[in-house]
Formats: sequence, structure tokens, C-alpha cells
Amino acid sequence: MAIGGFARNVEGRIIGRAAAEAAWVPAGRDLLAGIASQANATISQSDFADEVQRRGGVHALGQPAGWLAHCLESLAIATHAEGIPPLTSLVVQGDGKVGESYAASLAAYGRDTSAGGRDRESQAAADRIECYRWAGAPEPLGGWRARTPSGARTSSTRTPATRTPTTRATKAVVPEREAAYCPSCFMALPATGRCDYCA
Repeated sequence: MAIGGFARNVEGRIIGRAAAEAAWVPAGRDLLAGIASQANATISQSDFADEVQRRGGVHALGQPAGWLAHCLESLAIATHAEGIPPLTSLVVQGDGKVGESYAASLAAYGRDTSAGGRDRESQAAADRIECYRWAGAPEPLGGWRARTPSGARTSSTRTPATRTPTTRATKAVVPEREAAYCPSCFMALPATGRCDYCA
């Protein structure tokens, strides 16, 4: 790696961290907004790193372990400033946990960062529900339930007033969300309303 070099842009020029993150943060926000539109969806850290580099057109010269946590922190700061819920809660390790790096996201949102692993994972599970609701993901039957990496339900965030009565003989009908399409390429638009292909 060149001294002072951090990544390579589409023109092949070596650029620094700030320039790389200027491309990665909006790409990451759009990627995670699309993931949030699917109930209970998450993305692995490695897949996120690969996709954000591809979408941003900037490729790191080092391994994700050296830059991903800082990129997620910058993304959390940007999304908080935009009034968007903590989309970084959707980026998980191979074991399904957000891990210690999520503390930086909590700090960006002004939340307590001293909590241990179990409390941090519970907060991330609750944050994911906030993201799904923000993006308009279809609510699962039975309502939203915060899920820890082990799959155990930790709490329900559905209020009794919004429950749909059902019986064993009937199925609840979930209304489909009307998709918006790009007027140029006619691809379905993500929750951000900006086309990933034409933007």
C-alpha cells in the first residue's frame, strides 16, 4: 500500500480514507435502506464491505478489518444527522451479532455505550425493528419482535390496539406495499426513493 494511500477509485487513483468514505457512506445508506425494506433482513459485514465498495466505485487497499468499523461509524453519524434510524444495526458478523463496533453507532445516536454485549445486541435488535418500520417493510404475522442473534424473541413492539384478530381457520391478509419505479430505467426504487442505477 502506498504511504498515505487508503483506497483506489474508479480512475485508478490512490485516495485517502475521507475520500473513500465520501463514496462509501451514501452507497452504504442506500444499500441498507433497501435491506431494511425486507422484514427481518440483515447483511453480513463481509457482504456489506464488498457491496459498498462496488456501489461506491472505490476499493480499499486493505482488508475490511482495517476500515469497516470506521466506515460504519461514519455511516451512523450521517444517518443520525439525516433523521434516519440506525441502519448499521442491519450489518452483522457471521454469528448474527453486531459486535463491539456497534458501540460507535450507539454513540452517534447519543445512546449509552457502556452496556455489555447482551444489552448491546438487544439494543441493536430493537434498532433493526425501527429500521424496518422506517423503510416500510411488511410487518410479520404476530407483529414485530426484537430478535437476538440466537433467534430468541426479546420483546414485542406491537401495541394491542394494532393487533389483527385471527382464528385458526383464517389467515391474516397482509396488504402489499405499492412499489415505486424509476421513471428512467423502470427498476423498483429502494426506500430512499433514489434509483441505485440512475442516481
